[in-house]
Amino acid sequence: MTKIKILQHKNHKFMFIDDYLWMWDVPQEKEIQEDLAKQASGDVLVAGYGFGILTKFLLKNSKVRSVTTVEKFKEVIEKMKEFGPIHGKIIIWDYYNLPEDKKFDCIIGDIWPDIDAKFLKDYVKFKKKAEKLLKNNGKILAWGKDFFEYLIKTKRL
Repeated sequence: MTKIKILQHKNHKFMFIDDYLWMWDVPQEKEIQEDLAKQASGDVLVAGYGFGILTKFLLKNSKVRSVTTVEKFKEVIEKMKEFGPIHGKIIIWDYYNLPEDKKFDCIIGDIWPDIDAKFLKDYVKFKKKAEKLLKNNGKILAWGKDFFEYLIKTKRL
């Protein structure tokens, strides 16, 4: 069983998954998630629910038709219910094992612990799976995408 702990400090939440600081809801994080949501359209698949910040912004975007989030840990969703309603359609499943029969216009990933070169392989794995789930002319967005794509282009993989 996965251990989820949320600490609050000055109206901000910090989520630990198995004692590893995984995410936070500070203003800078909200800004990044809002920027991602503004780029999305159509039927959107989100890999990772977290605090639901991205999902809330996606649901306010008039270009977005539907939002489905795949979250690996049911404990994340259960814990987030303590803080309010869950937003959008949730699938408890491992993103990498999703069936590839349903296609999406936009896929957004945020399932690695940090934007750091040591997580480049995680980003590449996410991207390869996203390409299989994407409609023609679809869009892949991700937390730290520009940094990871730079590393790929400069052959740091």
